[in-house]
Amino acid sequence: MALLKSAWEIALEKTESITADPEKNRIDTLRTEGRKLAGAYLTSDDPEDTTFDKTYRASKEDDRIHLRQGIASTILMNIALPQSEEYASRFEKILHMATVIDGKESSSLHLLEQINQFFSQYLTTKDKLVERVKQQFQQVFDQKQEMLTQKYGKGVEMAMERDPEFIQLLQKHYSQLTNQYQSVLDQARDQLRSEWGIE
Repeated sequence: MALLKSAWEIALEKTESITADPEKNRIDTLRTEGRKLAGAYLTSDDPEDTTFDKTYRASKEDDRIHLRQGIASTILMNIALPQSEEYASRFEKILHMATVIDGKESSSLHLLEQINQFFSQYLTTKDKLVERVKQQFQQVFDQKQEMLTQKYGKGVEMAMERDPEFIQLLQKHYSQLTNQYQSVLDQARDQLRSEWGIE
């Protein structure tokens, strides 16, 4: 009579033949170290922090390839459309890391410099958009103000920025602008991913 094996026993038999690949573990560990190194550099408040440069340059040449992959993946994860001018100091660190891992004349650094200019253009366009939408909405807003004055008398003042209709119109235009810029940024990120051999 055949013995029935439990799922646990079958799973154990299947895993007995699996052995850890030390080279794969080493590569994974180095990539993780690269991500941690880049993350620590990006979040450091110390402008004189040289830990990133020293650690990367002191690593063995064979290890550097995999550290670079981890650093590059962290750079990619930190490239997003900026919300304010505060992105600039963080992006300077991204440019510095790319210089360290690829050199001053690398195509990856050149592409990142273009992205930096693109971000500046995005913020400028975003600011100009607010003014254009205000001009576009001014007549409607003036009519609303006039109606409020007729209804409630003098002294009723409302800021355009608080008008729900204005907010909705502005959000619609913001959304269109962001989608256009995000599409271009996605292409640039894909180029970087290809440059760095990251899937």
